[in-house]
Amino acid sequence: MDKVLITGGGGFLGRYLIKGLLDKYSDIEVRALSRHENDMTETIVHCASDRLKPIIGDIREIDTLKYAMRGVDTVIHLAAMKHVNFCELYPSEAIAINTIAVMNLLKLFAGNTFIGMSTDKAIEATGCYGATKLLLEKLILEQSRKDADRKYIVVRSGNIFGSSGSVIEKWKHQIKQSNKITVTSLEMTRFFINVNTLADFIIEIIERGESGKIYVPFQKIATLEDLAKTVIELYGNEKTKMEITGLREGEKVHEKLFSPFETNVVSNLKSESSQTGERLSIEEIKDWLAGC
Repeated sequence: MDKVLITGGGGFLGRYLIKGLLDKYSDIEVRALSRHENDMTETIVHCASDRLKPIIGDIREIDTLKYAMRGVDTVIHLAAMKHVNFCELYPSEAIAINTIAVMNLLKLFAGNTFIGMSTDKAIEATGCYGATKLLLEKLILEQSRKDADRKYIVVRSGNIFGSSGSVIEKWKHQIKQSNKITVTSLEMTRFFINVNTLADFIIEIIERGESGKIYVPFQKIATLEDLAKTVIELYGNEKTKMEITGLREGEKVHEKLFSPFETNVVSNLKSESSQTGERLSIEEIKDWLAGC
């Protein structure tokens, strides 16, 4: 690697991945593309390196992509519209950001390795967000079949613990505002992964991944009930209330990280479903929350 472009470089995973790359490789340049200058400022402070080149721009703009991708040999595409409710309300925006932008990136790419970030919601997708991520996967895998001279890889993950816009962040704000949290379903289960673990996994895939594969890192699961009770214990008090609101449009009670019919998925997970996966203990949840 010489020049790496990370779209969504101002985001939570983006800044940890950039820091990991800069720390591991002493001679690479990392370009971080984001349309949010406040987020980019956080990335600059977090990484503190003159080898980080921030670019403010929108991945929907072709001229921005052309500028950002000049001379780039590795692209890690993280940028996405990821809030399920907003994707349902504004599907045209979700398609433009999560799907059409991927098509444009792939058309312009002339480097060595292209990695796209996907989600468990792409499996048996029931909403707009999952559907757009499923198309991202299909587009990258299609390109791997068309172009044997380069590597095209998908990394598929569940929730990143403590990420911006996460339910944990939302609950903290709700406790401060009204000493109450809203929970869709106590029975809901989700896959979770630590941000440093995921960043290290992506770096390993850059080095060792095979084109045309979908890589799934090891992840544990947590129920919303365990998460909610732990958040109340750590950040609330005996008067903190819990309100059950029911599932939102496009949401599932349990998620899957792969399908038994997929032949190109590489994972050491023993269960594809969050309903039966290895569960996070309350103490593990507390430890992870302490690091958020």
